[in-house]
Amino acid sequence: MSLTEHPVRQRIAHRTSFSQATDFVLDTGHPVGRSRMFDPDVSPYCFDIADRKLLCVSTPDITGATFFYQAQRENARSVIKVPFEALPDAVASPTLIFSIGRCGSTLLHKAFEAAGVRAVSEPDYFTQAALYMSHDQALQSIIGRATQLLPYAVIKLRAECNNAPLLIAGGFRAPRVMFVLRDPVDWAASVHRVTGVNHGAIAALLRALLVGLDSLTQHYEVRLCYYEDFKNLTATYINELLVWMESDARLTREVASELATKDAQDGSIVSRAPARDTNEDASFRDAFRSEWRIARPAGLIERLGLRGF
Repeated sequence: MSLTEHPVRQRIAHRTSFSQATDFVLDTGHPVGRSRMFDPDVSPYCFDIADRKLLCVSTPDITGATFFYQAQRENARSVIKVPFEALPDAVASPTLIFSIGRCGSTLLHKAFEAAGVRAVSEPDYFTQAALYMSHDQALQSIIGRATQLLPYAVIKLRAECNNAPLLIAGGFRAPRVMFVLRDPVDWAASVHRVTGVNHGAIAALLRALLVGLDSLTQHYEVRLCYYEDFKNLTATYINELLVWMESDARLTREVASELATKDAQDGSIVSRAPARDTNEDASFRDAFRSEWRIARPAGLIERLGLRGF
């Protein structure tokens, strides 16, 4: 059950790629005590399934990072390899924020953080598990145990986690589950501006993302949030969610007003800034509407009463 720590010699991953064990070139490691994984500079980064280890990274303080996995990758000084059997038991259960992406989930994360909640945005071992190990049910307990090294009460996930939401949520005894949605046409236009993907592919993507919501609602009481309800941020809305989380934290009106004037993703490659001068593409919207009428999962939409879908 020995842990080893390896200095990072080189970073070779793209800034926005999904985290994996080959993201760093490492120097020879040295043994460290089990207590090292609990140190405040250490956080879980990704799994090395072949070696049955969790890879953690040591970084300066990256609390408040817009995207946690990017901050880990850019600031990692060393990698600590933790055998699965050395991980602590999964005792604490966080609030998990699932979403379709491009729907204001980062704004919610920033609001919770501003209220005083320990919130983290997109630790990527969840995404890695959902994309590459979605059928490995044995990983479920490992996800929960790895998260005990992530001292945050609220975890915002990447949209790709909808590929295996039950694998993620099932790692905890009693998680609170939130799912963030947005008007589908506005969402599609936003995705199109960032990715350039055509309307048919975007409709198929939205249908696939809603499969994750379908799975979650069959096993958990899911709190649905719509971007349209909080894009003009108010303390009242955020505080209602905090009550639902059973958190004592509260957001003040002054702080809510200040947050409402900012781009939650400012400085990132998906901020609003690059698209501010983009003309609205009415033909794309019309094409997506037509495609979505065919692709939409009508049964799910009716069962959950999804607004605007």
